[in-house]
Amino acid sequence: MKKYILIGGIAIIFLTLLLLSFNRNVIEYTDFQNAEKLNKKVQVVGTLVKEMPINYDPNTNYLEFYMRDKKGKVKFVRFNGPQPNNFTIAPEFVVKGNVQDTFFQASQIITKCPSKYEGELENLKK
Repeated sequence: MKKYILIGGIAIIFLTLLLLSFNRNVIEYTDFQNAEKLNKKVQVVGTLVKEMPINYDPNTNYLEFYMRDKKGKVKFVRFNGPQPNNFTIAPEFVVKGNVQDTFFQASQIITKCPSKYEGELENLKK
Protein backbone atom coordinates (compact mmCIF):
# COMPACT_ATOMS: atom_id res chain seq x y z
CA MET A 1 0.00 0.00 0.00
CA LYS A 2 2.83 2.42 0.87
CA LYS A 3 4.40 1.65 -2.49
CA TYR A 4 1.25 2.83 -4.35
CA ILE A 5 1.03 6.01 -2.27
CA LEU A 6 4.68 6.78 -3.02
CA ILE A 7 4.19 6.17 -6.76
CA GLY A 8 1.01 8.29 -6.74
CA GLY A 9 2.82 11.13 -4.94
CA ILE A 10 5.70 11.07 -7.42
CA ALA A 11 3.23 11.08 -10.33
CA ILE A 12 1.38 14.11 -8.88
CA ILE A 13 4.66 16.00 -8.38
CA PHE A 14 5.75 15.17 -11.94
CA LEU A 15 2.43 16.31 -13.44
CA THR A 16 2.49 19.53 -11.41
CA LEU A 17 6.01 20.36 -12.64
CA LEU A 18 4.99 19.54 -16.20
CA LEU A 19 1.95 21.88 -16.05
CA LEU A 20 3.99 24.70 -14.49
CA SER A 21 6.62 24.35 -17.20
CA PHE A 22 3.96 24.39 -19.93
CA ASN A 23 2.31 27.54 -18.53
CA ARG A 24 5.63 29.41 -18.53
CA ASN A 25 6.19 28.60 -22.21
CA VAL A 26 2.73 29.69 -23.40
CA ILE A 27 2.80 33.05 -25.17
CA GLU A 28 -0.43 34.94 -24.56
CA TYR A 29 -2.48 36.60 -27.32
CA THR A 30 -3.29 40.21 -26.46
CA ASP A 31 -3.50 43.74 -27.86
CA PHE A 32 -0.90 46.52 -27.77
CA GLN A 33 -2.39 48.25 -24.73
CA ASN A 34 -2.24 45.09 -22.60
CA ALA A 35 1.20 44.22 -24.02
CA GLU A 36 2.51 47.49 -22.56
CA LYS A 37 1.14 46.53 -19.12
CA LEU A 38 2.25 42.87 -19.19
CA ASN A 39 5.89 43.65 -19.94
CA LYS A 40 6.56 40.13 -21.27
CA LYS A 41 6.64 38.29 -24.59
CA VAL A 42 3.18 38.25 -26.19
CA GLN A 43 1.44 37.69 -29.52
CA VAL A 44 -0.57 40.48 -31.17
CA VAL A 45 -2.89 39.94 -34.14
CA GLY A 46 -3.38 42.86 -36.48
CA THR A 47 -3.06 44.43 -39.89
CA LEU A 48 -0.42 46.43 -41.70
CA VAL A 49 -1.06 50.20 -41.78
CA LYS A 50 -0.24 50.70 -45.46
CA GLU A 51 -0.68 54.48 -45.31
CA MET A 52 2.35 54.76 -43.01
CA PRO A 53 6.01 54.05 -43.90
CA ILE A 54 7.24 50.49 -44.34
CA ASN A 55 11.04 50.26 -44.31
CA TYR A 56 12.94 47.10 -45.10
CA ASP A 57 16.69 46.82 -45.58
CA PRO A 58 17.50 43.47 -47.24
CA ASN A 59 21.22 43.91 -46.48
CA THR A 60 20.66 43.97 -42.71
CA ASN A 61 17.32 42.09 -42.66
CA TYR A 62 15.77 44.92 -40.67
CA LEU A 63 12.04 45.68 -41.06
CA GLU A 64 10.08 48.61 -39.59
CA PHE A 65 6.36 49.21 -40.05
CA TYR A 66 3.16 50.30 -38.34
CA MET A 67 0.55 47.76 -37.27
CA ARG A 68 -3.07 48.15 -36.14
CA ASP A 69 -4.23 45.61 -33.55
CA LYS A 70 -7.79 44.19 -33.33
CA LYS A 71 -8.83 47.04 -31.01
CA GLY A 72 -7.61 49.73 -33.43
CA LYS A 73 -4.43 50.82 -31.63
CA VAL A 74 -1.53 51.55 -33.99
CA LYS A 75 2.03 50.74 -32.90
CA PHE A 76 5.45 51.10 -34.52
CA VAL A 77 7.00 47.62 -34.94
CA ARG A 78 10.64 46.67 -35.44
CA PHE A 79 11.75 43.23 -36.60
CA ASN A 80 15.25 41.86 -37.09
CA GLY A 81 14.74 39.25 -39.77
CA PRO A 82 13.62 38.77 -43.37
CA GLN A 83 10.38 40.35 -44.50
CA PRO A 84 7.80 37.58 -45.03
CA ASN A 85 7.00 37.05 -48.73
CA ASN A 86 3.29 37.88 -48.47
CA PHE A 87 3.71 40.52 -45.76
CA THR A 88 2.23 43.49 -47.65
CA ILE A 89 -0.77 41.54 -49.03
CA ALA A 90 -1.71 39.44 -46.00
CA PRO A 91 -5.11 40.43 -44.59
CA GLU A 92 -3.72 40.04 -41.08
CA PHE A 93 -0.71 38.62 -39.30
CA VAL A 94 0.69 37.89 -35.84
CA VAL A 95 3.74 39.50 -34.29
CA LYS A 96 5.44 37.83 -31.35
CA GLY A 97 7.59 39.97 -29.10
CA ASN A 98 7.34 42.64 -26.44
CA VAL A 99 6.89 46.37 -26.02
CA GLN A 100 10.10 48.35 -25.54
CA ASP A 101 9.73 52.06 -24.79
CA THR A 102 7.48 53.40 -27.57
CA PHE A 103 7.66 50.51 -30.05
CA PHE A 104 6.98 46.78 -30.31
CA GLN A 105 10.10 44.65 -30.83
CA ALA A 106 8.99 41.60 -32.81
CA SER A 107 10.94 38.36 -32.62
CA GLN A 108 8.70 36.63 -35.17
CA ILE A 109 6.08 37.58 -37.78
CA ILE A 110 3.52 34.99 -38.88
CA THR A 111 1.38 35.76 -41.93
CA LYS A 112 -1.56 33.83 -43.33
CA CYS A 113 -0.69 31.56 -46.21
CA PRO A 114 -1.93 33.20 -49.46
CA SER A 115 -3.88 30.07 -50.43
CA LYS A 116 -6.00 30.53 -47.31
CA TYR A 117 -7.34 33.88 -48.44
CA GLU A 118 -7.21 33.73 -52.25
CA GLY A 119 -10.94 32.96 -52.33
CA GLU A 120 -11.65 35.92 -50.04
CA LEU A 121 -9.74 38.28 -52.36
CA GLU A 122 -11.57 36.94 -55.41
CA ASN A 123 -14.95 37.53 -53.70
CA LEU A 124 -13.94 41.11 -52.82
CA LYS A 125 -13.14 41.83 -56.48
CA LYS A 126 -16.65 40.74 -57.65
